[in-house]
Amino acid sequence: MKKSLKYKEIVKRLTLENFDTIKEEYKLNHTAMLGIIDYGLHDKYVSDDKRWILNKLKYNYQFSLVLKDSKYGIISDTHIGNEKDSPYYIKRAFILLNKAGIKKIFHTGDILDSYDERCDLTKDELIRLHYNQITRFHDIWPTNVTTYAILGNHDAKFKRLGINLYKELSKDTFIILGAGGAYVKCSNYKLFLEHEVSPSTLVPPHYNYDVILKGHSHFFKFKENRNIFRVASCSNLQPNSYSLGYYAPGFATISTTDGLVIDGYNFTKDETVHTLTLKIKD
Repeated sequence: MKKSLKYKEIVKRLTLENFDTIKEEYKLNHTAMLGIIDYGLHDKYVSDDKRWILNKLKYNYQFSLVLKDSKYGIISDTHIGNEKDSPYYIKRAFILLNKAGIKKIFHTGDILDSYDERCDLTKDELIRLHYNQITRFHDIWPTNVTTYAILGNHDAKFKRLGINLYKELSKDTFIILGAGGAYVKCSNYKLFLEHEVSPSTLVPPHYNYDVILKGHSHFFKFKENRNIFRVASCSNLQPNSYSLGYYAPGFATISTTDGLVIDGYNFTKDETVHTLTLKIKD
């Protein structure tokens, strides 16, 4: 059965009561099921009644990934595989996270860099270069922490070449939660990880998130009216076309011990500068 037909069949069969039964029948993991629900919500031919059911399922199951640690790292826009890239800042960030005793991190997209399809290369040459980036990722990404990641707009280009990053990057310590957006619950706090993928996963207000951790912009910024925290790039490729104001490579941590607190750190020359502290919620 073609993949798109299987998605349509599952969407058609889903009810409020059979989420787990369908998941077991089709041998799908939780992330894949949420992806299929998103597929149905973006299908213009889905009826209003079915759309209501899908929205209800998404609300009921989106935060089933519940993490119990009290502190996490946040990394974004590593762009591994760019011809000018360096793992220097990634290694520095992980050394500091390790010293802080942090064993789990969130990656908010653009894990790899991809190549522009408009460049003067054949499809086979492009595919080979993209697989080289995947090899480089496995060579440099630390395995002593667990990473929960979403795919960004640069990562989405791999799909156009028939490369499945869910399959190529996933391992016990590197878990892709979705493309464009994903929900996570840490202790009693609800997080939404977001990048810029069109159409990006939307976050309706009634989903009641506590903070959005957003990649893509390559700089730290907090948008208070929607509780959006933009994450700096952990890469030497600075700035990007969306960068505004102060930018420098960096990473962040998020703590749930005393409310929901984010600390941002920037790298300047050989120093690590504690740039900001945000208390999002008591």
